[in-house]
Amino acid sequence: MTTRVQSIIDELEALVPAHLAEEWDNVGLQVGHPGWPVDKVLVALDPSMAVVEEAVREGATAVVTHHPLIFRPLRGLNLASATGRLLQRLVNARVAVLTAHTNLDSVSGGINDALVELLALQSATVLQPLAGDRNAGLGRVGTLPQPVAFESLVRDIKARLGLVHLRYAGRPEDPVRRVAVCSGSGGSLIEPFLNSSAEVYVTGDVRYHDAREIEAHRRGVVDIGHFESEHLIVRRLAGLLGDRLAKRGIEVVVQAATCEETPFITL
Repeated sequence: MTTRVQSIIDELEALVPAHLAEEWDNVGLQVGHPGWPVDKVLVALDPSMAVVEEAVREGATAVVTHHPLIFRPLRGLNLASATGRLLQRLVNARVAVLTAHTNLDSVSGGINDALVELLALQSATVLQPLAGDRNAGLGRVGTLPQPVAFESLVRDIKARLGLVHLRYAGRPEDPVRRVAVCSGSGGSLIEPFLNSSAEVYVTGDVRYHDAREIEAHRRGVVDIGHFESEHLIVRRLAGLLGDRLAKRGIEVVVQAATCEETPFITL
């Protein structure tokens, strides 16, 4: 029996419920038709032209991304624009795009929990829980196996994430036992972090004045980069979705995109 895009929508919803997304977010089916056939799915961080072309080459007729292709309301569809070219390519190739954004940040087992596991934090709780669900929400706070100096923690984070570089602010010699994490851009959780028991905040896209505020509170912050804090979910989500489809008897191949790299080049 032919599998349709709707089946991918249903199974993704079961894994990453849309109601966990922030009110301002846009998740779910972004491009395509629920009735389109699909026998291969590509999972990626961004809905870029490179990802779309990889999907076409690989014969994938559905793409699941973390970042939305359509985020702000479209005022028009100019096919000469970057978004217009992407939409035209997707529709012409009959490739559907589904998005799990802040719901993938919030859900138990999502990006923030993947960060917690990678950094070997213990007894993690949600930094900013959703109303009525303390097991889901943005950010996490966990405990290191033993206290370490801040600079040692920074070096360990760099090694665990395989980073070429990172930025941090704070006193290198200060002891750290509790660590907060937030995938992507964590500026909106500065206040919850400062109100928490964590001494250090690990996130991406840290602004200068936010670093100064954290420094003034005698806390530390580690900027690991937006891409680097989120791309780790791609293979994990591909595995989870693939396993779920297989258990449901849905014969669809799910694979992670291989073309993605951070857009930044550091000299």
